[in-house]
Amino acid sequence: MTDQNQGRRRVDRILAADYAQRIGELELDEVRSRRDECLAEREYLSYLRRLLHGRLEILRAEAQARKDGTEIPLVDRLATILGSDTPIGPSRGEALRLGLPEEEMNNARRRVERLMASSAFSDPETMDDETLARAIAALEEEEQGVSEVRRTVMDLHDLFQEEIKLRYKGSLGSSDPA
Repeated sequence: MTDQNQGRRRVDRILAADYAQRIGELELDEVRSRRDECLAEREYLSYLRRLLHGRLEILRAEAQARKDGTEIPLVDRLATILGSDTPIGPSRGEALRLGLPEEEMNNARRRVERLMASSAFSDPETMDDETLARAIAALEEEEQGVSEVRRTVMDLHDLFQEEIKLRYKGSLGSSDPA
């Protein structure tokens, strides 16, 4: 990694225009390092999305309950709200990785908490309809932004992974006596 990339957030390094340039000229260890960096960022962004989705589900359920005239307290509905078997978004069909460092999980939680701080999220039932709608809109906007960055990071991860595969195939082919 160049000195100019030191000190920037991982996501900023990954999203830099030159991150994947001249990938074929990079040393294999650097390609692996960048692939792994993309994987770590993808895991962080995936966790952040899960946090956002959970909060969105709660707020949307509260908004729906108001429309339906449901009088069951939110706390009594949480298991049903958060226990949905329906996938929230597209999946790559990969096994879920659970190696996110505690520091990154805390960073994701703090990011969501900052977003929700102005909307009295601690008790959605006390929000008026307008505040609830604004909170939902803010979370949806954040989730969309996180999803877009995550897609880019996943594409870069795949690019580096393919480069590694190509190099292995090439090294196997060059030792072939045929």
